[in-house]
Amino acid sequence: MIEIFGAGLVFVCNEKFEILHNGGIAFESSKDSILRVGDYESLSAEFKNAKKTFIPNGILLPALINAHIHFEFGGVLAEFCYGDFGKWLDSLMENRDNVLENDAFESIINQGINEQLKSGVGSVGAISSYGNDMEILAHSPLRCVYFNEAIGSNAEVIDFLYANVLERLNNAKNLKSPTFTPAIALHSPYSLHPIMAKKLIELCVSETLPLSAHFLESPQEKQWLTQQDGYFKGFFKRLANIENAKPFYTPQSFLEMLLPIKNALSLTHCLHITQKELDLCENATLITCPRSNRLLNNAFLPLEILQNRPTAIGTDGKSSNNNVNLLDELRTALYAYPQADILELSKTLLLGATLCGARALGLNNGILAKNKSVDFAIFDFEKPLFCENQTHLNQAPLHFILNANSPTHLYINAKVVI
Repeated sequence: MIEIFGAGLVFVCNEKFEILHNGGIAFESSKDSILRVGDYESLSAEFKNAKKTFIPNGILLPALINAHIHFEFGGVLAEFCYGDFGKWLDSLMENRDNVLENDAFESIINQGINEQLKSGVGSVGAISSYGNDMEILAHSPLRCVYFNEAIGSNAEVIDFLYANVLERLNNAKNLKSPTFTPAIALHSPYSLHPIMAKKLIELCVSETLPLSAHFLESPQEKQWLTQQDGYFKGFFKRLANIENAKPFYTPQSFLEMLLPIKNALSLTHCLHITQKELDLCENATLITCPRSNRLLNNAFLPLEILQNRPTAIGTDGKSSNNNVNLLDELRTALYAYPQADILELSKTLLLGATLCGARALGLNNGILAKNKSVDFAIFDFEKPLFCENQTHLNQAPLHFILNANSPTHLYINAKVVI
């Protein structure tokens, strides 16, 4: 059966941010490929026997994409210190085990999943250090790119740590499905030995796996990689009793190591990246997590990068956020850049939560177009967020970010979720 869904406004979420008035999409039930996108009446005339749904005050758009989220720390309330990255990392190391060893772990993961669905998120880039959330996410309604994270700087235990990553990756491969994609994450340049990093990069190249990494999140990381000094010198002395620790990379050498990656590659945070480094990582999509960056580093991704470089949006985890609601993340970002034109910024942020998120994760969604995945959401409102005078349509993305709370309809993989 052909189904047609339409709304008063459709955000196509292509690069031009095209908005259709009284538009819609057509697809065949249970087949994950959009047939047509266009005028609702024209679609209804073309597919006369289709099952039709039209929401006059609604906005239809691609299901949102949370490109970077840690589900594992969902049980956090106030265990970690904010306001300084070093203090946060110290508190994380001190309280990590207590937070993770939670009898309600499965319930906590499911709460995080439900928070995604209730905010219109259909796809996530899930970063997992331990793999304990793997099966729950694999069997959830979400479309999940599951990043098995590698971390470890001690050369003496690299073989053990590498074997652990491979074991988790193989477990993820056994769960692979149209909505669950195994992937690899390199934690960060300050925490991962190059022997393991290079092996995993070679694996990603040979098996075309998506790869992600945290990069230049803090001034402490920047100082460590460029000056071989500062917070991390003391961190490694305290943590591993290393008297004269040295960084494994410069920012440039870390990025050069990633150049062979031709599949989906994403770099998260990048608060202290330079133009030279941006030029060197043109094959990567950036991901920004505004609230996490504010809480840990008192900073946001520079506006000129956000405006000129396709950038996805993520919530990070509750270890550095108060929730993992992507709509709340968009609202924070809307207020984070007062120097930006607010109407254009609204479009940029929505593309960050759709089109750019798909690019970061290597997914065939994030845009309403023929042959793209049937992942979409409809948000209904008490009255239209637009005027019949179409010159006011430019305001609609802004009003959507300000007022959207939960979708009335959510489809993922051509299947109804809400």
